[in-house]
This record gives sequence, structure tokens and C-alpha cells, in this order.
Amino acid sequence: MSKKKVAVFVDWENVRKGVFEEAGRRLHREVSYNSTENVLRFIKSFINPDEEEIYRIFVYLTEPYTGTIGGVDYTTMPAFTHSMNFIDRLQVEELVAVRKGKIAYRGQDRDNRPIFIQKQVDMILGLDVAHVAHHRLADRALILTLDTDCVPAMKVARINGMQMMLAFCPDIQHEISKELRKHADFVRRKDFGAIFAPISPDTSSSHSRLSSPRPLPE
Repeated sequence: MSKKKVAVFVDWENVRKGVFEEAGRRLHREVSYNSTENVLRFIKSFINPDEEEIYRIFVYLTEPYTGTIGGVDYTTMPAFTHSMNFIDRLQVEELVAVRKGKIAYRGQDRDNRPIFIQKQVDMILGLDVAHVAHHRLADRALILTLDTDCVPAMKVARINGMQMMLAFCPDIQHEISKELRKHADFVRRKDFGAIFAPISPDTSSSHSRLSSPRPLPE
């Protein structure tokens, strides 16, 4: 029996803040999101290899800000280098397609920290979901975001016969909104702590390829 093809759609900013950074706060687990091994290990943990295979992993993000604010050139900051190196590594991984939106500066908050917003990311993600579903390029879609902006795309995909799945980490994420849940066929639940639990020496080679190195400094 042939395996179901799964197209994976990752809202990277949502995953970075809502999963990896939240894990640091809730679980006191510092797992680097600048490591492509860590990111792919996280994503692939929601795939059932016995009955599914990955069609493609679409990752939606923006490159870091390149302007100057308050006399500070953001291209000289360590975070800029970490982000660009991560994107460069990610977009050459097998079965990964990186889709880039734009980043915009929107002033400062009360603590004088810069406010950046992403533009076009939700639109590009929605168009890709609709395209994959309309052309029947995959049987299922795995959505990694808790943002309800993807609901219209989920509706279109289901109308075109694609099954929709949401990825969820109960140990660090708040409950999925009703608006998202009612447009999904399945919810794949996986504890973040279990995904990054220590791997024993006798673990199979297929899992070893997804093991995480020591976290990089942020």
C-alpha cells in the first residue's frame, strides 16, 4: 500500500517564538533554533513514517532587518549573522523550500525596543496551500502554526480533497483555537520535551540523522 504524501507548511516566526522560545521559558530547555538539525527533527517528529512520506517542507520566513535604527547598523549584529547562516543552510536541505516575505520596522515599544512585522508571509503560505491542494500534489497538509490567518487556505484545501493536520506541543503551547481546530481533520500532538529527549547509543541510524548537536549561542 502506497504511503500518503504530506506537504508541510511552517510559519517559522510562529514556531520560533511559540515553540522554541516558549520551551526555554516553560521547560527550561535551551534548544537552538539556529540549528537546521534541530528544526528538521522537530518538524519530522509529526510525520508517521509507517504510513506517510514528505512531499516537501515549505518554510515561510523573512530575512533579518538590514537597516539602521538609532545609529545601530543591524547587519553588524550577531543575530543578523546567525539568522542569515540559518537561512542559507535551511534552503539547501533536502525536500525544503524556503519562501521569503518582507520585514518592516514599525517604531519602538515602551521599553524602546524596535518593533518589526512580517509582510506577505501569510499570503504566500495561503497561496502555496491552495496550489498544492488544487493540483493534488499531496494527500495531506501538516500546518505548523497557531495563527488563524491560515484558516481560509485550510478551507480551500479541504474543499479540494486534501486532509489537514495541525502540529501541537501540549507541554508548551496553549490550546488550539476553535477556529483552527474546526477546519482541521487531525491534530498531531507531540511533547517538545519528548522530541528532544536524550537519544540512547543504540538508536537507529534513521533517527541519528535527526539528532541535535549542542545548541548554538543565540
